[in-house]
Amino acid sequence: MKNTSIKFIFTVCLTVFYLGCQGGAFNSGSGGSGSGIIEKSGELTQNEIWDGPIYVTGTVIVPEGITLTIRAGTIIGFEPADDPSGIVVHGELYAEGAPDRMIVFGSLGTPKTPPKSKMEQTATTPIVPPTQGIDAALPKTGDWQGIRIEAQSPNSRLTYCRIQHATNAIVCATDSVQIERCLFSENKIGVLCEDTNPTISANEFNRNGSGAQFRGAAAPEVEYNEFNANRFGLVCEDDSRPRIQHNNIRSNYEYAIICYSTSSPEIVSNNITLNNGWAVYDGGRLRDNYISGNKQVGPNVTELSIGTQSDQFYSVDEVFDPRTTPVSEAGVPKDNF
Repeated sequence: MKNTSIKFIFTVCLTVFYLGCQGGAFNSGSGGSGSGIIEKSGELTQNEIWDGPIYVTGTVIVPEGITLTIRAGTIIGFEPADDPSGIVVHGELYAEGAPDRMIVFGSLGTPKTPPKSKMEQTATTPIVPPTQGIDAALPKTGDWQGIRIEAQSPNSRLTYCRIQHATNAIVCATDSVQIERCLFSENKIGVLCEDTNPTISANEFNRNGSGAQFRGAAAPEVEYNEFNANRFGLVCEDDSRPRIQHNNIRSNYEYAIICYSTSSPEIVSNNITLNNGWAVYDGGRLRDNYISGNKQVGPNVTELSIGTQSDQFYSVDEVFDPRTTPVSEAGVPKDNF
């Protein structure tokens, strides 16, 4: 009775989640699953196309030689568990949404079995739980593991995806990943690169622990993104050398860009404004950046220093050509979302 009730509640939660994300309309007539909710777990045995509402109860593995295609408007809801599930890609993943039909990856929250009625306590036949007044904990960061694209993957692409509530929304263990026009929210880390150089372009990162994080010798191109209201905008570790250019990095709760160990990102033509902590801390080469109002020095204070430290950045490697006006072409092009 208990397992049946919990599965029923999850199904209703996923339906509500799906309708809310799509403005109340299913993907009818798209050639996929329509309004039927499909449950997924385990290793794929053939190429698959996901369309409509998908309910993930355990880690999905895409093995080498297999392609998983996710169509625009699909909603993938992950069941929170003590051992969080995710998607692990050894083959190929193509999740390509559209501006008005984004693909959504997120947690369903943790459902609670409704209290038993007196009839349930005495009857021998199961009672279907009510569909009204479902008691469920809200989704939270870390409810699912995220999407991990392994070194064996020959090619993967994610565009117009909304990814939320994960530990690491996307982990790139290969260069052959394109991440464009996606929204990352309420994850511990939005995009994590491990010794790899993927393309990260025209995305929005907000309300994450870290928008993007780079480890080992990672040197990706990070351009035309928005990093807003995260704890940290970007975190560079080890010997990473990302090229961070034409981004808006603003109103993050701590540092906009923080560097550990011997990391030294190239930071070119960004707007770095109104972050509560340092604009750039402990590394990096700065050129043609507009740096203003960070570290609570005042919203109208623009940093024009060419020294290695100032009131708004600290212990950077070098600074050239500070700007007096914002970079007009920085950030996500306005027609992307």
